[in-house]
Amino acid sequence: MSSPKKVLAVAETSYIIRKGLVYVLSQLPIVSKVIELKEMEDISNQIDRFRPDALLINPMLLGNARQDIRQLLNIGKRTAIIALVYNLIDEQFYRSYDAVIKINDSETKIESTLSECLTKAQKQDTEQEELSDREKEILVSVVKGMSNKEIADHHNISIHTVITHRRNMARKLNIHSISGLTIYAIINKLVDITDIKYQD
Repeated sequence: MSSPKKVLAVAETSYIIRKGLVYVLSQLPIVSKVIELKEMEDISNQIDRFRPDALLINPMLLGNARQDIRQLLNIGKRTAIIALVYNLIDEQFYRSYDAVIKINDSETKIESTLSECLTKAQKQDTEQEELSDREKEILVSVVKGMSNKEIADHHNISIHTVITHRRNMARKLNIHSISGLTIYAIINKLVDITDIKYQD
């Protein structure tokens, strides 16, 4: 079974380079759609709206930002971020990008870099995030049938914090029911089956 085709976004101010890159990318067999991001002021909102699998961006659009690019653009791990460069200035400058494509790379090299980057991003996306020790404690309390208020009192935290932990657990595990969390806790030996309070 072949993997689904990918949606890409290109952020580049040069009309000629952007159009050329969009054309080359749209010809690749792994690509279903290429979106041009022309409004640089609002990249993170555009990314949120289109949800591309990868963003190809000229790092110069972000100035000399040395901080984490994901944090700067408010982009989750689901989207691969690829630096689109004219010439390699300093490799350290590109370390927070998932890959680098040079403007003079061949079509084959671009496809290879893109495929490798998207495969790596997809693999990371499918791996479950690990629960923190505190989340495991909260999970055990949930599985034992405690209410949010009881959990908050027991762990000496606010109800808001309990709710945040529960939301994070559901997101990390992709489990949204107490019965699902119970099965997860039993399988991972976080709780003994005799400790579970059954509710009718």
